[in-house]
Amino acid sequence: MLLMEEIQTQQYVFVTEALARLFHATPQEFFKYLQQDGNVFLRYYWHRVGKELKLSTQAPPQGLNYQIRQPAPDTVIALITLPPPQVEREAYFAAMIYRPFRVTPFLGISDTTKMLVLEYRLNKEGQPITALSEWSKRHQYEVIGKGPAPELEAFYAAVLEQL
Repeated sequence: MLLMEEIQTQQYVFVTEALARLFHATPQEFFKYLQQDGNVFLRYYWHRVGKELKLSTQAPPQGLNYQIRQPAPDTVIALITLPPPQVEREAYFAAMIYRPFRVTPFLGISDTTKMLVLEYRLNKEGQPITALSEWSKRHQYEVIGKGPAPELEAFYAAVLEQL
């Protein structure tokens, strides 16, 4: 796991705190409210994060959107499109993967949720690149590797490779 300084932008905290904790703690309810209320649900938590951070000016949730896809009968993925990242480690997209019947063969440990993000990064020359990262149930952060182009379908393909 890579430990880095804490980033306190509204976009970053929305993804890593609000979405990650809501999803991992109660994935069924997360999908229920996302399907029921959609962008209203996402914007509520976006604004709540802004208030809790006590920002003088909240970032608008411009571009915040979602899609729900089911690549297999036992797998549901919420693809969240985020407002464009402004600083390193903010995300272009987040994928909440819910596999309610998944149990690992070792000791029967449940592995039902997985959250992947496509992060904005800069290379050594200062050029924009992406990184594919994961936020675990235990709120641990891990960089998986170089990410695809910051396009939804490229991200979705990378997500499917991680299943």
